[in-house]
Amino acid sequence: MRILVDIRHLSSSHPAGVGGYTTSLLQALFRIDTENEYVLLSTGSQSPTLPPGPFTHLHIPVPNKLLNLRTLLLRHPTMNWRVREPVDLIFLPNLNITTLPTDIPTVLTVHDLSWTLYPQFYSKKMQLWHKATRAQELIEQSRSIITPSQSTKHDLERIFSTIPNKTHVIPHGLTPNFDAKMLASDHGVRSRLKLPKRFVLFVGTIEPRKNILALIEGMKDYRERTHDDLHLVIVGSWGWRSHGVRRRLWKRDVSAWIHQKGYVDVKDLPALYRSAQATVFPSIYEGFGLPILESMACGTPVITSHTSSMPEVGGNASIYIDPYNSRDISEALRGLLNSSSLQKRLRDYGIDRAKTFSWEKTARETLNVFKNSANTSS
Repeated sequence: MRILVDIRHLSSSHPAGVGGYTTSLLQALFRIDTENEYVLLSTGSQSPTLPPGPFTHLHIPVPNKLLNLRTLLLRHPTMNWRVREPVDLIFLPNLNITTLPTDIPTVLTVHDLSWTLYPQFYSKKMQLWHKATRAQELIEQSRSIITPSQSTKHDLERIFSTIPNKTHVIPHGLTPNFDAKMLASDHGVRSRLKLPKRFVLFVGTIEPRKNILALIEGMKDYRERTHDDLHLVIVGSWGWRSHGVRRRLWKRDVSAWIHQKGYVDVKDLPALYRSAQATVFPSIYEGFGLPILESMACGTPVITSHTSSMPEVGGNASIYIDPYNSRDISEALRGLLNSSSLQKRLRDYGIDRAKTFSWEKTARETLNVFKNSANTSS
């Protein structure tokens, strides 16, 4: 079977989220799949960095804006148009602007539905882009849909009326370097990044859905009530509509104890998790919430929201808060940091829970969806 994979979203120099999912999944598929052939399709002025593995790479050096405009106006070309040999299956690791052929089955991954549930969290440009993907059409045309959580599957069925047996829940995996064992190199990472002695950690793109303003106020409340000189380290690139966070970080009442480190290479992330007192991830909505899983694997307790998919990931190994109530974050920190027994219990539970996730498992389940989709008549 020849599988055409859309990798146009890998053009970013700092792949995260969907980019990380695509790269990790493809690497795992290349390791375990000895039967199928993969054709990776990219476009744009620059060719993306590709994961190692046996595949054919087809790059179209045409600006994406021109290709997208043509697709929107003419509904042409179809995704497989420039592939010389026949394609048996198309895999879209994310929503994208494309025209699907009617005679080739497609598997589509829908990571979350934040863009339709919370449009106020997105810029006008991003709202237009999501509208341009014609999500309803892609979802209806796809033979099978993959979601990373039951929460996202439920949202799909509720909003887009998808058939339950068309959607397959396949959680994300975890790379082996996220481990609880402290390494000698951890100290070097801490020194290079100039991390404070005691801190809690947030990992994620800085954008409204991540609820960072509530995190800051919760941390401020905790510090004022306990007089604990606990710092906050924020790791992640600046995203859309982040001006409010920028302005808040400049204020004198928080600037001394908040450290915004920007994008951090994934190889340094385990050391950050292991060095933190806790990971606080108070997002309002997530399709999965990978930082929760990464932190648990590194033996660091997690405080996260009780909404959407986050309880699915954290299970009994996390503390849950109301993301709309910053005082909840303060209380959760007090309860956690004042109890060594709770810290140990969450550490042990988290390490055990994280062992049930792997990219190989994700790849095997995804491969089964590929096979069933190619063999099932529409």
